[in-house]
Amino acid sequence: MKKFGRFLLTLLKWAVLTLVLLEILCFLLITVSNLMLFGSIWKGSQVHYDPYAQYLNVKGVRPTAHNAPEQEGQPARHIWMLGGSTTRCEGVPHEQSIASYLSQRLNASGQGQPVVVANFGENTFNSVMEAKYLQKLLMDSPRPPDLVIFYDGANDCIYFNEYRLPHAHYAYRRLQGPIESYRGSFLGLFKPFTAALYSSYTFETCDRLRQGIVPLTEDDPALLSMRGAIKRRYDHLQRLAAAYGAKFIVFWQPLMWVETGRRDRGGGLINARFHNFKENFGKCYDAVAADLEKEPYFVNFQNILLSRQEPVYDADGVHLNGVGNRLVAEAMARVLVERGW
Repeated sequence: MKKFGRFLLTLLKWAVLTLVLLEILCFLLITVSNLMLFGSIWKGSQVHYDPYAQYLNVKGVRPTAHNAPEQEGQPARHIWMLGGSTTRCEGVPHEQSIASYLSQRLNASGQGQPVVVANFGENTFNSVMEAKYLQKLLMDSPRPPDLVIFYDGANDCIYFNEYRLPHAHYAYRRLQGPIESYRGSFLGLFKPFTAALYSSYTFETCDRLRQGIVPLTEDDPALLSMRGAIKRRYDHLQRLAAAYGAKFIVFWQPLMWVETGRRDRGGGLINARFHNFKENFGKCYDAVAADLEKEPYFVNFQNILLSRQEPVYDADGVHLNGVGNRLVAEAMARVLVERGW
């Protein structure tokens, strides 16, 4: 009996040691991958908790350059831009953000009604998080916008492929852990332990690996559910904006991974090293774009940067430099002018 007890104790020790070593290994994998993909050991930015939007950047709203001053008797038209890090544009000075270039372009003539663009981009946000944020902004703002722009695509498809859930968003599992009671499991009684488990680097590694290991097919039930969810989301947001007297438009953002024409040779870390990830991402990106193509609020910018004469993407193939931001803003301005805005 004593031998059996010692055997169980030894087995338990090795099991604990194995789990600890696995967690350390996953920590190193996540940290190195963050460094490779984002140039930092951290993913996202430092945030504070917000009861409506879940979390917001501690630095607040990013400033926009070139906004026209409000004039007596000639009120400005207000544009709200929502999106992820590609909208916030923290990799460049704020004067080179898409919002700043859009404001510059729309105010360039000095004639007509002045324009004020607000950059509400938040790192790691996708349309799920932006929908919550828009509702918060509408509640808090004394003046509703005249136009709401969502600049989406990358984060919606990344987080779907990571979790394979229709309403997935950044840190989905980590936020889920402390909230659910887990009454269906005995371990659920130990909420701190369960929350730590769901927040572990081991679980996060499994989720990230799913993006490039588990193949995604066009008829995958999870993808079909996500496509329906995102269309209902945007349809709702269009009606919500209209209730406040505002127009609504979604720009499906350009990314090097999904361009269908000529592109920079050897460009992009994803293009070069993560083919399966790119394939899964592209199936999601293309499927959502196809569903929304005929909607009046949708504009597909997938290939607008093909004619570039100089580099516009960062190493990740997603974020743009100042030149890329200017080209996107100019394309946005043309769409708005063509639509009589």
